[in-house]
Amino acid sequence: MYKKIDFRVRPPYGHYLSAIENDQAHFARLADAFDMTVSESQRTGNLEQFVREMDEAEIEISVVPGRKNSGVVGDEMFDLTSLYPGRFIIFPYIDPTDGEEALREIDRFRAVWNVPGVSVEPSFQPKPYRFDDPVAFPMYEKLQKEGLSLFISYSAKLLPIVDPDTVRQLGTVLHHFPDLKIIVGHGGWPWHLEVMAMAFNSPNIYIVPDMYGLTGAGSQDYVKSANTLMKHQMLFGTGYPILNIVDTARFYETCGIKEAVLPYFFYNNAAGLLGL
Repeated sequence: MYKKIDFRVRPPYGHYLSAIENDQAHFARLADAFDMTVSESQRTGNLEQFVREMDEAEIEISVVPGRKNSGVVGDEMFDLTSLYPGRFIIFPYIDPTDGEEALREIDRFRAVWNVPGVSVEPSFQPKPYRFDDPVAFPMYEKLQKEGLSLFISYSAKLLPIVDPDTVRQLGTVLHHFPDLKIIVGHGGWPWHLEVMAMAFNSPNIYIVPDMYGLTGAGSQDYVKSANTLMKHQMLFGTGYPILNIVDTARFYETCGIKEAVLPYFFYNNAAGLLGL
């Protein structure tokens, strides 16, 4: 019904496959919580089956951010772009605490692949850092100057200690780097209203609600914002393997987002951000 770009996927490949194989009980619990099923690819970790599920959900492209805590760093995920041309876009993981080496790593990736941005998880990596730690500023400056996006995973689930100050830290980054395109995975929940306020004031903030836009507390806030203030800044994402991509796609098709807005939510906003 609607072509889609899934902006938050960890496919069954490489180190992500290992994580999928070890998390079966977690998938079953989440499927029950969100009134979904566990897909065949979630159960088996079969990459070909995952791509078939992409086709069933009418997902043309899956965006894959790296994750240092899962061992997904370096070149590993770029193999997907050769295995399935045109179906995957990679945001490699960059750790700005590596200093100049982090900047060189960005240049190395860009010399070989089409890299629209990088992935970071400041609060969820072996050596955590604050979103607004000056150690990250050289990387933010480079991304802003070169027109690359910063994909930040941010929710209470990714905080070792639930700390609402992190949303202020994100605002500080935006203040210092107003032209930096920032994509907020996990929707910023439960501080999503504050993130939406930043997005209302800046066209460079994008939000991927993924699982938090489904049936939990605050989920309707994402729907209302997609229909109004953020119709050009909200992005579809499944968070796979957290969620079954077919069930998630069908949910968002009927969740209350206006028919006129759904093409922007599912595809157009992401395509513009990715330069497609």
